[in-house]
Amino acid sequence: MDPRRDLRDRRHARLLEAARGGDQEAFRRLYAELYDPVAGFLGRRLASPHDAEDLISTVFHRFLKNLSGFDPRKGSVLGWVLAMAHHALVDHLRSVRETEPVDALAGTLAGPADDPLAGLIRDEDRDRVRAGLLRLPDGDRGLMALRYGDGLRHREIAALTGLSEAAVRQRLSRALRELRRHVRGPHTCEGEVDYATQ
Repeated sequence: MDPRRDLRDRRHARLLEAARGGDQEAFRRLYAELYDPVAGFLGRRLASPHDAEDLISTVFHRFLKNLSGFDPRKGSVLGWVLAMAHHALVDHLRSVRETEPVDALAGTLAGPADDPLAGLIRDEDRDRVRAGLLRLPDGDRGLMALRYGDGLRHREIAALTGLSEAAVRQRLSRALRELRRHVRGPHTCEGEVDYATQ
């Protein structure tokens, strides 16, 4: 268990409870804390920033309208609002009949280069991870994005996807093994790029 996530979840639950009681400042604080995760979730899955902004607005409108619908026994406030974002995204993609690949996760694995050689190595590692992600089935890439891109817990992913928590754990474990196998390749030494897939 991550104590920071637990504190965040408790704080969100308190703010939501206060917002239900009409506390506008509590809602503003909750909105401020949830905005970046929702924007990131949608931004990684949509090519158009304009579409992402429209959906962010839709999600928070639904969130405000349904404050009384939150049940803490089913998960965190963050998981609940990301489920709303997921449903808004599905509705949007159905309406425009296009799909966007969820492979932007690889772009978050490397930071700025300290020196040219380190930058080159990180670029090569990132390219191998991206290629490995593209070899995974779409569903597994989506689970990886939810876990490592959006930082959701297994339980939250299960609630979002309709899978059991055990199925989420099993699929993520299998996807990570496959990703490591693809990233290592036949000429990579054991542990050489493990940091990128942990």
